[in-house]
Amino acid sequence: MNDDSAFARHTRPELARLLRAMHLDVTYRAGRGDHLTRERPDGDEGSGAGEHILDLVGGAGSSLFGHNHPALVEVARRCLDEEIPFNAQGSIRPGAAELARRLSETVGATTGASYVVTLGSTGADAVEAAVKHATVEHRRRLGALQEECERLLRRVRRDATGDVACASGPAVGRPCAEVLAEALDLIDGLRRTDPVFVSLRDAFHGKTTAAGTLTHGGNVPEDLHVPGPRHRRLHDWTPDAVVTALDAERIPVPSVTLDAAGVPHSAVLHLSPVAACFAEPVQGESGVHEVPAETLAALRELADRHAAALVFDEIQCGMGRTGTFLASEPSGVVADYYLFSKSLGGGLAKVSALLVAEDRYVPEFGRHHTSTFADDDFSSRIATAALDLALAHRDRITEVGALLRDRLVEVARRWPRAVVEVRGRGLLLGVEFRLPRPASGLLREVLDSESLGYLIAGRILHTHRIRVIPTLSAPATVRVQPSALLEPADVDRVAAAFDEVAGLLSRGDYATLMEHLAMPARGGWQPRRHVPAPRRDRPVRPAADRPDDVPRVAFLANLDVPSTLRSMAPELTGWTDEQCTAALDRMQGELDPFEVVRHRITSEAGAAVEVVMVAVPFTAAQADAALRAGQGAWLRRSVLDGVELAVSLGAGVVGLGGHTSIVTNAARDVVEDGVRVTSGNSLTAACAYDLLRLKLAESGADERRVGLVGAIGNIGAVMAELVAPHCESMVLVGRPGSARRLATVADRIGGVSEVSVADDLEALRDRPIVVTATNSSDPVILPHHLDGDGKVLVCDLAVPGDVHPAVAGLSHVTLVSGGRIQLPGVQTPRFPGITLPPGILYSCLAETILLGFEPTTPSPSYGGLTSAGVLAARDLAVRHGFHPARIVSDDVSVRPWVVDQLSTVLEENIG
Repeated sequence: MNDDSAFARHTRPELARLLRAMHLDVTYRAGRGDHLTRERPDGDEGSGAGEHILDLVGGAGSSLFGHNHPALVEVARRCLDEEIPFNAQGSIRPGAAELARRLSETVGATTGASYVVTLGSTGADAVEAAVKHATVEHRRRLGALQEECERLLRRVRRDATGDVACASGPAVGRPCAEVLAEALDLIDGLRRTDPVFVSLRDAFHGKTTAAGTLTHGGNVPEDLHVPGPRHRRLHDWTPDAVVTALDAERIPVPSVTLDAAGVPHSAVLHLSPVAACFAEPVQGESGVHEVPAETLAALRELADRHAAALVFDEIQCGMGRTGTFLASEPSGVVADYYLFSKSLGGGLAKVSALLVAEDRYVPEFGRHHTSTFADDDFSSRIATAALDLALAHRDRITEVGALLRDRLVEVARRWPRAVVEVRGRGLLLGVEFRLPRPASGLLREVLDSESLGYLIAGRILHTHRIRVIPTLSAPATVRVQPSALLEPADVDRVAAAFDEVAGLLSRGDYATLMEHLAMPARGGWQPRRHVPAPRRDRPVRPAADRPDDVPRVAFLANLDVPSTLRSMAPELTGWTDEQCTAALDRMQGELDPFEVVRHRITSEAGAAVEVVMVAVPFTAAQADAALRAGQGAWLRRSVLDGVELAVSLGAGVVGLGGHTSIVTNAARDVVEDGVRVTSGNSLTAACAYDLLRLKLAESGADERRVGLVGAIGNIGAVMAELVAPHCESMVLVGRPGSARRLATVADRIGGVSEVSVADDLEALRDRPIVVTATNSSDPVILPHHLDGDGKVLVCDLAVPGDVHPAVAGLSHVTLVSGGRIQLPGVQTPRFPGITLPPGILYSCLAETILLGFEPTTPSPSYGGLTSAGVLAARDLAVRHGFHPARIVSDDVSVRPWVVDQLSTVLEENIG
C-alpha cells in the first residue's frame, strides 16, 4: 500500500478526501528555509514534481524560522551527539530550567512580573494546564476565604459573642454568628459548583476537551463537541458589554469583621464561579482578527471584577511573530497567564509553555500536573535557541511583514470584487476573499464558503509553486504566515500569485481558476465513511417563494457521463471530456447535492407545478464501481442528502432519476412520511410497453420473438411481465452468473409464453425485437450481439444507453430510445444534463411532475414495479396530455396513448 492510500485509509480519511478533492494531496520530503521539496508522484514526468515550493503556511505559525534552521539543527545534533536523556523524570533537568528562566525574563521584560513555567508538548497541553491551574487557584481562593470565616466563627463562639449583633453594614442588627454561618453555606456551595471559563467569539484554543470548549468552532459539527468545563462566550466585544457580561454570575456573600473593641461589623463580598478569561490577542484561525486593545482592557477589568485569571493565548500570534515578542504588548494590557507553543519549538521540537504570575501560582500544581514528554532537555534546548532567534529577528519581522502586507493591500485595492480585506500584522496575515456567485449551482457548491480557500490554495500551489491554506474557522480567508527569513523577491512572487487569483475571481474565469482540479488524481479514492448523524432541521421555504403558490416537486438525478459537467456548469464549457472525468474523479464523495434549475410546467387539464432539478454529484460509472466494491453506503447517503435538500425546498414529491433510484433499492431506502417518492420507472415502462405491444400486434408469429436484457432490474422485470403475453417466446439475458436469478423471473411469468434464460448476449442473435434496461454505465450491446441479416428493433430504456453507438449505424437495426415523454403544448424547459430534443423529458422526470399535478395520487413507482402501477402511470399521463415520444436516430415522433379496441383487448389479456 502506498503512502497516499495508507493516509486515506488508516490516518485521516476525511482529510485525505478533502485534500484530494482540492488537489492538495501532495507529499513533501524535505524542507529548508522557506521552501519545501515536493516529492515526484509515481509516474509523473511533468514539471510540477520535485520542485521547491515556497511555504507560507509555516506550520500554522510554528515555522517562524523556516524549515530546519541551521542554528536549531545544530542544537538538535549536539543533543544527539551528547546523548542527553530524553526521559529523565524525577530529576533536575537543566535544559528545562534554563528555558523556564528565559521565558520568565523575556515576558517579564514587558510585563514587569516574574513567572512560574509549566512545560508541555502542544498548544492544547498548555491550554489544558491553564484550565487546570485556574480551577485549582479558584478553589484555593474560596477555600482560604472559607477557612477565614470558620476561624472567625469559632472565635466568636469561644468568646461567647456570637449573639452580638452587627453594628453596621447590610447585616446590621443580625447576630454575627448567624451572618458567618450564612456566608459559610454560600461559600461551600460555590466551591462545590464547577468553575466557569470565559472566551471570545470566534476563539480558537485547541481541540482537546477543555480547549475545544473554549474554541468557538463554527465549522465543527455539533455532535463532535464533547462536553467540557462550564463556559461562557462573549459575542459582544464592546468594553461595557465585556465588563458587565457576567454580572449575573456574581453572588453577594455577607462578611464580618471585628474592630479593635471586638464589635462585629458587616460587609458584602461578591464572589463568582468564573475562574479564568481566555483571549488570543490576534485570533489566527478565525480569519486573522486582532482583538481591539479596548476589548483586552475590558477583559482585564472583567477578570479582576470576578477575581479570575486573565489568560492570553499567544500560541500562534506570540513569540515575536507579530513584531513584538508578545502580540498583546501594543495593547498595554498585562495578563496573569501566558501560553506559548508553535514557534517556541523552532519548527523542530514539540513543546509548549504555561506561564503563571509568581504571586498567583499554586505551589503543589507542578507536583501533580505532570506529563511523560514534558520538560525534556532536547525540546527545551531547541526552544531556548528559538527564543534567541525570535529576539534577534524582531526588526526584520516588522520590516518584512509591513512590506508583505502593503503588497497584499495593493492587490485588495486592485480587485475589490474579489478581496474583502487584508488583516493582521507582522508575519501573521490573512487575506479574506469575497465569496463569488457563479451562475451554475454546481460551481456555487464548489466555490462555497467551506471550499473557496482550499480551491485558491490549490491554484496557487500548482500554478505559482506557493503553499497556502485557509484558516480553520474562516475558510474564505487564506493564511499568510511565512518565516522571518522571507526575501523581498519572494514577497513579489506572493503578491503576483494573489493578484492572479483575485483577477480570475473578479472576471469570473472559473474554468482557469479550477483547472488544477482537472488533473488526474493520484492514489486510490476512499469513500466517505457513513456514521449515522442527527437528522438535520428541514426549514420549509415559505409559499411566497413559489410562483403563484403552485405546488413544488423535486427531481434528483446523477450525472450520466462526465461530460454532463459542462452542461451543469456552462462556465466550464472549454473543458475537455478528459478534464471533466478527472475533476469528477478527484472530487468524488466531497461534493454535496445542489440545486440546478427550476421550471414551471403546466398540463392540459390546467394544473401547474414548479419542478426543481437537484443534481446528486456522482456519475453512473462511479456508482457502478462503488457498488461493485461494496461501497454503496456513501452513494445512498448522497441521495438521502439530496432528498433532505429537496424537502427543505418545500417539495411535495421527490423523484429519483438514473442511478439515484438504483443505489436506494428502487427508492425503498428513502423513508418519508410527508412527501411522495417515485423512481419514475412505471412511466418509463409504460412508454416502452405502448411501443412494443403495438409492434407485436402487427408482427407475424416468427417476428414475435423478444430478447430482454436486464430482467433482474426493476424496469426489466416488469417489462418481462408486461410483454410476455404478447410474444411467442422470450429470452431473458443477463451477465455471466445471473442464470439463477433470471430463472426466478422466468418462473413468475412462465405459462403465458415460452420463456428461457441465458447469461450470454449471443442469445440475442435470433431475436427480431430486443429490449434492454440494465444499470450499466457502459454500453453492453454491440453490433455482433444482434442478428446480422434480418431487421431488428432495439428498444433501449437505459440512461446512459445500453446500446453501443455503432449499432445505430446498422441499416437493418431500428434503435428506439424509449422512456421519453413529450410535454403538452409548446413547453420547452431546459434541464441541464438532459440532452433531449426541446419539449421532451425522460419519463422518470415526467412522472415526478405528473404526481405534482395530483396531490392525492399515490406514487406508482415506490419500490418494486407492478403491472398495475405501470398502467396507472400511463393513465396519469393521459389525463394531463403527456404523450410518449419515440426517438429514432435524430428523428422524434409523438404518439398519443392508444385507447382503441385493440388496446383494450391487450390490457384484458394481461389483467
